[in-house]
Amino acid sequence: MGHSFGGVTAVLALVKEPGFSCAVALDAWMFPLENALYPEVPKPVLFMNTEKFQTPESVAKMKRLSSRNSQTKIITVLGSVHQSQTDFPFFTGNLISRIFGARGTLDPSKGLDITSRAALAFLQRHLSMAR
Repeated sequence: MGHSFGGVTAVLALVKEPGFSCAVALDAWMFPLENALYPEVPKPVLFMNTEKFQTPESVAKMKRLSSRNSQTKIITVLGSVHQSQTDFPFFTGNLISRIFGARGTLDPSKGLDITSRAALAFLQRHLSMAR
């Protein structure tokens, strides 16, 4: 599991390390992943995107992976920004967060809850964890 560049690193780990069963990519920055590696991603990925970060090109790369594996999912959390999936919005006040674009229109606690629940459900499904 990783955020931004760490998100695409989590996807790459599926190619490089056979011990991983799946990956969760939080607002993954897809451009560092070489096009030649897409056919080699063998396992499911959950892409949890924020509304204000992703570009059509990045989402197209996610869809390319999704078309190769029916268990790969792409979710966009409306009202969220790139920092919504981190703890940064909790450290700054509401005004400062809005000025610097660190907080979207979605309450940070709700955004974190959505992200956590979706990631846990995905991991439970693909790691055979007890519910």
